[in-house]
Amino acid sequence: MAAGLKGDGLPDVGMLVSDRAASSALADTPSALPSAAVIYTRTLHAGSLRGVVVNSGCANAATGDQGIVDARAMGETAAAAAGLPVGSLAVCSTGVIGERLPMKALTAGVDAAAAALSPDGGPAFGEAIRTTDAFAKGGTFRLALPGGEVTIGAAAKGAGMIRPDMATMLAYVTTDACVLPDDLLAATRAAAADGFNRISVDGQMSPSDTLLVLANGEGPPLVGADLARFADALRAICRYLALLMVKDGEGAEHAVRVVVDGALDDAEAERVARGVGESALVRTAIYGRDANWGRVHQAVGQALAATGGHVAFSLRFDGVLPDGQGIDEVMSRPEYEMQVGLGRGTGTAEVFVSDLGHGYVSVNADYRT
Repeated sequence: MAAGLKGDGLPDVGMLVSDRAASSALADTPSALPSAAVIYTRTLHAGSLRGVVVNSGCANAATGDQGIVDARAMGETAAAAAGLPVGSLAVCSTGVIGERLPMKALTAGVDAAAAALSPDGGPAFGEAIRTTDAFAKGGTFRLALPGGEVTIGAAAKGAGMIRPDMATMLAYVTTDACVLPDDLLAATRAAAADGFNRISVDGQMSPSDTLLVLANGEGPPLVGADLARFADALRAICRYLALLMVKDGEGAEHAVRVVVDGALDDAEAERVARGVGESALVRTAIYGRDANWGRVHQAVGQALAATGGHVAFSLRFDGVLPDGQGIDEVMSRPEYEMQVGLGRGTGTAEVFVSDLGHGYVSVNADYRT
């Protein structure tokens, strides 16, 4: 629903509700300054949530104790409007940091959203959670298991302030599969690690990042091979959503997979991959379609400054050397792979990043004005 929080008449309040009891799992931001919505949601029983209420246009972050009071009121109002017990809905807010929620308008929006809940409301929910996103992100997926087919739905937002470590990033996944809370939490953490934790748009961590997974299926819980296959599907879907965020990076024209191998260990490879992928110099070169290998070389050296030692540096773009035949065509592709070799061990890592161009500066310089 549109409650006026965005100021442009676009939808800015959404609700996602399970009609029956559900298992749930949460992963949220490691920021030392989390938003009020994150702080409030952490007080709830994370394994038995029934849904979420979300607003866009205002992050309700850096708003002090009153912000937490407002987040609680938002959650309790939404639960009451949907006929659910107090504390059964997570709360998420995304948008401008440092501004209070306009509670009168928000309450009206929440009441309207609750009244409009319907089985076909998924696309509207996806629109309501957007901020600088160029397009809604989500979909519906069907997973065939020996015991029958299960459905998995997803909705997410994120285009800037993306560098999750669990992006601004919100993601919600629902399924009619029956999964025990502990199993769902393990699968959710693995999905976050392989998906959302592999991306960066601008190297900036949001105070609002949240991934919520709800499973409300009937029948016996998934176990053994069925549970493993479900966990694989959840990882694939979260990775898909994460890559959509990179492609939708504010002002971005390229999405690049940075792959590092030959590191002393995986932790070192991770450090180098992020050093390269989050370098402003490297990302502007990607935007300019310039295979400027010196910038990558510099970023690798900086990432390894603390450990030193021999490095047998190598670099290819989709298998092509920076000065090789066809490099201009590779650099013009909307998606490609940057392969960085260190030649000093067996450690590997990958991150997915977007470029850095004029569009990103324009979006963020004019974000409030």
